[in-house]
Amino acid sequence: MRATTILGALTLVATLSGCGGSSGSSGGGSASTTAAATSAGTTSPTTGTPAPAPTGPTFRVSGWLPYWAYATGDQTLAANVGDGLDEVNLFGYRLNADGTISPYSGVESATRHALIRQQGGELIPTLMDVHDTSVLDAVLPSAAARQRTIDGVLAVLDRFGYDGIDVDFEHAKAATRDAFSRFMEDMSAAVRARGKVFSLTLPGKRQDTPSWAGYDYARLAPTADRVKLMCYGYSGPWSAQPGPICPTTWITRVMDYAVTTMPASKIQIGIPFYGYDWPSNGGTVRSVTWNTAQPLLARSTTGMRFDATLGETTFDYTDDQGVRHTVWFQDPRAIAAKAETARQYGAAGISVWAIGNESPAFWDEIRKVLK
Repeated sequence: MRATTILGALTLVATLSGCGGSSGSSGGGSASTTAAATSAGTTSPTTGTPAPAPTGPTFRVSGWLPYWAYATGDQTLAANVGDGLDEVNLFGYRLNADGTISPYSGVESATRHALIRQQGGELIPTLMDVHDTSVLDAVLPSAAARQRTIDGVLAVLDRFGYDGIDVDFEHAKAATRDAFSRFMEDMSAAVRARGKVFSLTLPGKRQDTPSWAGYDYARLAPTADRVKLMCYGYSGPWSAQPGPICPTTWITRVMDYAVTTMPASKIQIGIPFYGYDWPSNGGTVRSVTWNTAQPLLARSTTGMRFDATLGETTFDYTDDQGVRHTVWFQDPRAIAAKAETARQYGAAGISVWAIGNESPAFWDEIRKVLK
């Protein structure tokens, strides 16, 4: 999926879809499934026996909590941290053009931090550039700006005792590929020297180039303790036709390539807790969550249909103006299918975008499959 730009107060589409991801329409041909599985020492679920589930600790489940979703997100934290949700990525800190970092409202809330820690969760906020498509380009050429960013990260790690930092920079380009990798190497070394977790959130892709060429999986993977691959955004407002947001068929293509560059056991597969509503007249495509989809579903004459091949749910309805709409979104079956794909690959776990968008039943399915 293309990175979703979050600007200012954000549109509804951006708020729901955005830690960006990888577009199913971008990139070249798929990597060889068999070669990917062989090189990684694990078997693809599309070609053979699934890799065994890890022994000992269960799969890690993390979730991004956006600063605009505290009303519902805090309820999710209270109900699931320590019981299905292991790592909370408060979203977050923004990168500035001079290399400084700034917190969004509520990210540094002592009350929220205490809730997460008291329930045994890891607290790893996200540093992002999704608010500004040019800010990373301003920072990368400047050694002073890069060092200010690293110093800012270390300062918040020390001040708030975070368990680590998650970096979600979505605007690296082919021309800045090496510079971005060096920046992440330097930041990782500084964070790890503090004994903290360094997590990288990267767009999902099915081969190295040309899509998302700014992200060198093979070079970036060693810098990270955890790699979150955003597999959502296969379809969206940019799509010519309605379609699934995160089909399991796309996850397998991303993973078949990714495991040629890093161990599956390092990867958390990014999955969505949202969907989209496409009007047939070419009007505005709107984001939906489980809750906002329910009144639309009540208008449907056929009800929901779960596509087992794609691992996602769809329905049609007609609005008050007589316009036909198609919705693709997540229900508990869709969440279970995506979690099962992560389990089959022997991935480290999943990362969800975004906390607060879901039905409580989503967590029940996650616990069943991964815990």
